Amino acid sequence: MKKLIIIIFLITGSLFASAQVGDFDDNADGGGFGSIMVSFRTLDERFALYSGGGGGFIVKDFRIGVFFNGLTNSFSKNDTLNISYKLGCSYGGIWLGYPFFKNKDLHGLAEMKFSIGNTRLINTNWIQIDNGMFYGFTPSLAVEYNVTDVFRISTGLEYHYSLFPKPPVYYTASSFCSPGVFISLKLGTF
Repeated sequence: MKKLIIIIFLITGSLFASAQVGDFDDNADGGGFGSIMVSFRTLDERFALYSGGGGGFIVKDFRIGVFFNGLTNSFSKNDTLNISYKLGCSYGGIWLGYPFFKNKDLHGLAEMKFSIGNTRLINTNWIQIDNGMFYGFTPSLAVEYNVTDVFRISTGLEYHYSLFPKPPVYYTASSFCSPGVFISLKLGTF
């Protein structure tokens, strides 16, 4: 009986509800965006591919958001007993950016990403032996192209710094610091 009363109440309440969608308000002072990104760097002097995404708000041209990235290709090392350990690495944090000459279709972009991440070493028996945490920051300079009013593509150079409170196992802390290039696809109201 209670279910029937709740269903009748919801149906009756929904009859009086109506969507109120107005015209699009082009606010030049703000907006928002979502992004997918790919970074090409080195890790332990080998090619490393990181992929991820993020999003945020735009306040008077200044971009404030969050992001995440993860290592997508396989890295492994063997110990003295010839047991193989696969490396996993992911990080995320705050994403800040500012476009230069944004009124032009092709313009400059300066970004800074502050992150917290972790590394994992997992052996062939799925036993995790290291769960190292690190702090990172990634300054970058890019060129961004306005494909449409709501779609932008950017590509640029970056350098990822990783600071480990405790050194990782089988890798050096400097193995996770390297220059790279990135490509980012963004959708939003800029």
